[in-house]
Amino acid sequence: MKNPFPVNLQTQEDVRKAGWQAETRDADGHLCRTHVPFESDEEIVWLVREALKYGETVTIWPAKGGAA
Repeated sequence: MKNPFPVNLQTQEDVRKAGWQAETRDADGHLCRTHVPFESDEEIVWLVREALKYGETVTIWPAKGGAA
């Protein structure tokens, strides 16, 4: 077994602790994409469009130091 904890099975808490600001998941809850802190609104729109195109859900957390 090369990797006993594949990336696509990480929990939301693990993803957020790793420093990602957003994630997308498929209908089964598998992690599909992560995104570093956003630099612009256009990046957020791109991520949401891509995720919706493939039927994924999107979770975006506040940037560090932002309002919770």
